[in-house]
Amino acid sequence: MGRKIVILFFLASLGLALFVYMSHERRSLRENLLKKTQREPRLVLEDFSYNRYQGEALTGRLVARLGHFYEPNVVELDGEIKGERIVREGRETIAAESATAYFKASTLSKMMDETELDRAELTGFVEVGVRDHLVTTDYAEYLNAQELVRSLRPVRVEGPGRVFSGEEGFTYTLADETLEMFGLVKGAYQPHEPIRP
Repeated sequence: MGRKIVILFFLASLGLALFVYMSHERRSLRENLLKKTQREPRLVLEDFSYNRYQGEALTGRLVARLGHFYEPNVVELDGEIKGERIVREGRETIAAESATAYFKASTLSKMMDETELDRAELTGFVEVGVRDHLVTTDYAEYLNAQELVRSLRPVRVEGPGRVFSGEEGFTYTLADETLEMFGLVKGAYQPHEPIRP
């Protein structure tokens, strides 16, 4: 009889210890999730505007309704985001509803340096314009090291006399202006000038 009481006491103690451990783990996970979802920005700017210059010449511009700066290295932009970069061949443009940029920098003052950008995510009516082409999707990611824009979402590409759509995303390499579309791709092409015999 004494042996059964000791065994029952041992099993009850083990069960209680497991319950305390599991509830502590659940509470820790819940607290971590709350911390991540309820983080406060270090700096909030209304009518966010960023201009980049080389010498006295304007080389780029980015505007949004709100800019949230989170430490150590994240910027979230919301509301009618528009950007442009002036290059030799013309302008490269970007537009979206919201964007999140991740930087390698560890301080706010270094974050706006283009070389410190690691990657950026764009969501909601994303438009990327390069030369006379416009790429439209609802999500895109920009990887700065590879100078690559990519997405796994449906995409539409419009240019002079041509329209293409892809069902499973795309990659666009800025350096060599190579566009690759995935999945079923449909399109229409109409030359500008008629072919003469």
